[in-house]
Amino acid sequence: MDFRNKIIIKMTTCEKPQLGVYEISLGIVVTTVLVLSYMPQIYKLIKTKNSYGISPYAQVLSLTSQTLTLFNIILLQQGIINCCVIGKYGVLYCLGSLMGVIQVFLQWSCIATIAYLFVIYFPSNINSGYTAIDIEGERLLKEWKVIVKIVYCYITIFAVVLLLTLTAINMKWSITDIEYLAGVFGLGSTFLSTIQFLPQIYKTYINKSVGALSIPSMLIQCPGSFILVVFLAIQPGTNWTTWITYFAGGTLQGILLSLCIYYYIKNKDNQPQGEHNEEEEENNLENNIENDAENV
Repeated sequence: MDFRNKIIIKMTTCEKPQLGVYEISLGIVVTTVLVLSYMPQIYKLIKTKNSYGISPYAQVLSLTSQTLTLFNIILLQQGIINCCVIGKYGVLYCLGSLMGVIQVFLQWSCIATIAYLFVIYFPSNINSGYTAIDIEGERLLKEWKVIVKIVYCYITIFAVVLLLTLTAINMKWSITDIEYLAGVFGLGSTFLSTIQFLPQIYKTYINKSVGALSIPSMLIQCPGSFILVVFLAIQPGTNWTTWITYFAGGTLQGILLSLCIYYYIKNKDNQPQGEHNEEEEENNLENNIENDAENV
């Protein structure tokens, strides 16, 4: 019997694993920074009401990856969740022990919010001047149809993952089977996380512009991903399949961040003096869509 199995058995019998103040304090700090890191991106989308420059493929890959990670940690920490539900642990102990679940859920909520804002602020919905007759309008309409298909695809994936998780829990699968399913979710999440930034990196490279992406968000999230790797690795019941997602994602996001900073500085230097403000950039988002069409 390996170490992970011993931990899960203790959770099942509601024997309290030791929980240090350091882990709880670090969890609170990481959770707070994690949520705040998404605020600049959410704010920018709401303020500009335009999601130009954001890749729909990157959004669905990111959301699906985070969904798999969420159900991965729910399965691996099911023992603690059960003990908390039946009242064997106190509220504070449950919050400390389930800090990893809370973090992953909050991150999933933030990513889902950004994906939702991307859809409702997609340029085809706000630029009434485009029609199917226009070249740009036709391109936007085609991209919108792709987005609709992507949304239905994600809903299907979410339903399947949820059904498998509920089946494993309600049917009281063995520890080995639960770890296997959690491992599949974790590996799937890792694969999607590895490629999730590739469509965005490509789109940013083609556009030669930051677009609706938020550099402040990435400046927080990129190093935050590696901090989260350390925190999730020390959580009871988790294994490498839980944190590897954030390691792979953080590495690729660093590449995207470098690309965005490069184009931001380059475009800023090419502008006339006095036009280097954020408001000017936001007002030009819709005009940049036409440049995107020329590159397609």
